Amino acid sequence: MRSLPYPLICFLSAALTLAVYLFTLAPDLTWANFGSDGGELITAAMTWGVPHPPGYPTYVLLGHLVGWLPFGTAVYRFNLFSAVCVAGAVGLVTAVNYQFVVGDSSPADGDKSPTTNTNATMPAVAAGLTFAFAPLVWGQALVSEVYALNLFCLALFLWALLTARPCWLVGLFLGLSITTHLTSLLMLPLALVGCGRRQRQPLMVGLMIGLLPFLLLPLFAQSGSPVQWGEPDTLRGWWWLVSAQIYRPNFFAVSPALLLSRLANWAILLPAQFLWLGFLFVTLGLAKFRNLYVVNRNPTSAYASRITHHASPITDYRLPITTLFTITLYLLYALVYNTPDAALFTLPVLLLAAMFLGLGLRPLRQWSLLLPLALLLLNFRGQDLRQGVMVRPSATALLQAAPSNALLVSSDSGTTFSLWYFVHVEKQRPDVVVVDSNLFAFDWHRHHLAVQYPLLFVPVADDLPAFYTENEAARPLCFAQLTPEGKPAFRLECGRNP
Repeated sequence: MRSLPYPLICFLSAALTLAVYLFTLAPDLTWANFGSDGGELITAAMTWGVPHPPGYPTYVLLGHLVGWLPFGTAVYRFNLFSAVCVAGAVGLVTAVNYQFVVGDSSPADGDKSPTTNTNATMPAVAAGLTFAFAPLVWGQALVSEVYALNLFCLALFLWALLTARPCWLVGLFLGLSITTHLTSLLMLPLALVGCGRRQRQPLMVGLMIGLLPFLLLPLFAQSGSPVQWGEPDTLRGWWWLVSAQIYRPNFFAVSPALLLSRLANWAILLPAQFLWLGFLFVTLGLAKFRNLYVVNRNPTSAYASRITHHASPITDYRLPITTLFTITLYLLYALVYNTPDAALFTLPVLLLAAMFLGLGLRPLRQWSLLLPLALLLLNFRGQDLRQGVMVRPSATALLQAAPSNALLVSSDSGTTFSLWYFVHVEKQRPDVVVVDSNLFAFDWHRHHLAVQYPLLFVPVADDLPAFYTENEAARPLCFAQLTPEGKPAFRLECGRNP
């Protein structure tokens, strides 16, 4: 391994990860691993739409490019996109760990033997692969969701920050991370401390540039896509969307019983991501990082950096303490946020932890590879989605059973989003109209329905009974629900006006 160039080591880690992901990738649309938003995200990306807040403009932009790839179904291409994003994050985790471990094994300890680089490479690769095969991370690499892209952008941010890249680049990657998931705002204290006061201005300039994709949302709102949340073409509507105001009631909305349940479950779930012992090595690595070096940025050159092995105690502790503070913020946010997939909000915690894992694993040298190998063997079967439950059979059967020109009313987002995909992307049954009864309560959604379907009667007020009654005279009214994991695989009730 000593003869391999450093970039190639990182590439090989990412390539090995991607190969494993390809063997377990979901071949079609699935609700596994909290992937029920996949249908909406794919439809929005393929039709230049605006998905649920905050609109995920970077995902839409890159997803539209993915949609043009000349192989497989659109769903398969987006699932593959997730796998590539996480594999890229793994390569960056390896890159950061390699530089840390090499720094730890260079002149400071006087070890200049031919095996030094090999001994540094193995823990770095082990750290990257351990992150890759953590169950929560692996699960998001197999389905169409925003978390994979968010991990890649955050990995770029941490790579730039921890390897002393220019602070404008640190800010750029942080801004892009925020456009892929708003929880990335919790990384801001780490960016401020890592860059320091003298580099705060370039950091903020880069951050503003990274946030620019949000300005594309008003353009997406003019596309005529079936996926249009809010009114981003007005300033008030744009801020409502970008700030995700619709989800604010979920914050601190966890009951005491649910909070206790999460604490008990996550106390087992999260340490198990690195097989418990891995987090001990993360702690050792973070402690060692404090003593290893501090990156000092030259105020006259954003590209220059200097490594010192004897930093002041205040500077020595600042970045590790802020890292622990950031981890705490993410954990607290996930604990008190009332959503079924709250555990996924802890993915950046695993990413942060993995950045320091290689330092802790360094004494094990080549034996450190046993940690990711154990994760791979233990989790492969549980993460294999090749034979998992797919939504296509249920959705196809439902659409085939629906009467001509039917008005399909759904009351759950998974059904609505999946039907959007099959109707508007794959063009199965383009004659039917899919309406979500929960979204109908919003003025902007009713307005969008009226514009998209001018022959449909859409009341100005939130009046579902009137909507049903008036439209039932012109087209069959059906209530639809997909149940891909049950038998029958769907429910379709037509001709009933509640």
